[in-house]
Amino acid sequence: MGWNQLAPLREDPLLDGIAVNDYVYFVHSFAAPVSDMTLASADYGTTLSAIVRRGNFWGTQFHPERSAHVGARVLANFLKLPEAES
Repeated sequence: MGWNQLAPLREDPLLDGIAVNDYVYFVHSFAAPVSDMTLASADYGTTLSAIVRRGNFWGTQFHPERSAHVGARVLANFLKLPEAES
């Protein structure tokens, strides 16, 4: 729980304007493992998925609404995604 840094692993429209080591806020201790769906990871003693995507489904492990300007950017990027993105 708390602030931690993102490590983008591959390009995706959801990550436009998000830099390596930008901070986001995690509010729980659940940890999804890194997989082929992971767009960005974070390190909490072990590497975990911070942002995932499968087709036109995206998910964040952190809370964008509590993550200041970085979270606002993620949400703005989400709103700009094309409807038929896959």
